[in-house]
Amino acid sequence: MVEPQEAEWVKQIFRWYLQQNLGVVAISRELNRLGIKPRRGDRWKGTRIYKLITNPLYAGFVRWGGEMAQGIHEPIIDQERFDAAQRTLHQRNHRSRQLRSPNCLSGLVRCGLCGAPMHVTYPGIEPKSRFKYYVCNNRYNHHSCAQEYIRADILEASVIQEIGKLAERREEVSTLVWEFTEHNRGVRLPELEARRQAVLKELEGVRGEREKLSRWLSGAGLSAQAIGFINSQVDHLSEQEGQVQERLWAVEDEINAVQNLTYNAQEICDQLSEFVRVFPTLTDGERKLLVDSLIQEVVLKHKEVVVAMTPPLASLGLLSTELAPRGIEPLF
Repeated sequence: MVEPQEAEWVKQIFRWYLQQNLGVVAISRELNRLGIKPRRGDRWKGTRIYKLITNPLYAGFVRWGGEMAQGIHEPIIDQERFDAAQRTLHQRNHRSRQLRSPNCLSGLVRCGLCGAPMHVTYPGIEPKSRFKYYVCNNRYNHHSCAQEYIRADILEASVIQEIGKLAERREEVSTLVWEFTEHNRGVRLPELEARRQAVLKELEGVRGEREKLSRWLSGAGLSAQAIGFINSQVDHLSEQEGQVQERLWAVEDEINAVQNLTYNAQEICDQLSEFVRVFPTLTDGERKLLVDSLIQEVVLKHKEVVVAMTPPLASLGLLSTELAPRGIEPLF
């Protein structure tokens, strides 16, 4: 059963996808930024958004024997909007070559003024001007944000350069590692344990309901119709029990992973140095994969840039506002 708050976020996901033209990865990052947790797991991923958008359950349908059937539950998304999302998805899949962006920060850049994602564009009268720029979606689509256009080559080169600088600051990396470890011990583990206890309680409740129905089946005087109904409920609860059990295992896996995490500052610095060394030799696709594995988000606020890295490196901090000798070139 979908909770009312969850239903609102499902509607918002479809609005982002259809009205604001956000991709599944951009939507997952936005949900994570807002602190919205998925039903299972701790963070949203693009694959989870894809499954949500293609799930007919939200449009009031169920899959039955390989076919679609009208469900008895209330739809969250009307069929017209659901069908529009499927058409859009199909069109985007046909443009998959274009979506393999040569821009290594594509999908990672967010406007620090309004919070909207930023995408790459070729502005100017010519079909493609000499330089590519990152532009805030709200400025591009609605002219409602004051964030400047930012040269893509300058931004990307500056971020890579700062990663190289961080690789030489072992003491700073050691501090970041220590802070991340302490956060895991003092905050993350208690949060995970609380989630584990909540899932255990839910699992106990589901099992209790299933066992109660099973006891009813052993009683005398039940009609065939009643037996069929109870059996269907037992099957439903058994399926639900399996889903809750999977969530329990997932939380326990997270607890074990956090408890066993160890980091070595020198190894991290060596990895960052290797990243910068090999980066110029890679293909566009390889660069994108490497950047996505290292960087969570790049936030731009006028000419200030903050790069949030994957744990345990919480952030590179505030980069210089002078990103390159020519700086950031606003177009207007």
